[in-house]
Amino acid sequence: MHDRAPSVAEMQLDRLLNVILEAAVAMLGFDAATITVRHSGSLTTIAATNQPWIALDEAQYYAGDGPCLTVLEPHEPILIEDVAALERWHEFKATAKHFGVSTSLSVHLPTDDLEGVTASLNLYACDAVKPRIVGVDSATDFARQLGVAMQAAEAHRATADLADGLAEAMRSRAVIEQAKGILIAQHGGSADDAFNRLRQLSQHSNIKVRDVAKRLVDEHSVRANGHPPAELTVSNA
Repeated sequence: MHDRAPSVAEMQLDRLLNVILEAAVAMLGFDAATITVRHSGSLTTIAATNQPWIALDEAQYYAGDGPCLTVLEPHEPILIEDVAALERWHEFKATAKHFGVSTSLSVHLPTDDLEGVTASLNLYACDAVKPRIVGVDSATDFARQLGVAMQAAEAHRATADLADGLAEAMRSRAVIEQAKGILIAQHGGSADDAFNRLRQLSQHSNIKVRDVAKRLVDEHSVRANGHPPAELTVSNA
């Protein structure tokens, strides 16, 4: 299976999330920031200012525990001023030591309008940053901004999907109406009779009514241009 190419809206969301993360890192005095998302039981890091440091999140996913997972549900922010002194979250502690991380802050990211989605903002630093932290409240403000961005992007995607669905339905309706007109011209009868003919052929050939209608319209177009039509039999019954 080939990976689906990201949509324009998804690429714009990626850029926006990274802009907010970069601002959080700069203002709060950390070295890196990530966003953890849990959806349908799966955990993933959807954005990060330093890609290698995603390993700090993944160590917690692997262990099934850690600050970034604890705050996925509504929870007070978790500020760890000295990761080396931790007596829990051993996978996270070992990975943090590997990257030289001494301080972390994980904050719940509100995603109330995203069904089945929970998220957290995670900030990491190699030096003690407490004196430079603007405040946990500021980190919570950044988390709020990220949540709004994600929910707005989802609303945009849902609207785009709805528009695409309506457009496809209109195209299907148009080709069916065109096919009905052709059948009425060929066999007489009412619009209901013509639709019944399409439905009968759909059942016999195990092809959707829309596709039967398109074949009929295409065949009619070929015939009108003086070319022999493809075989398509519509019963007079």
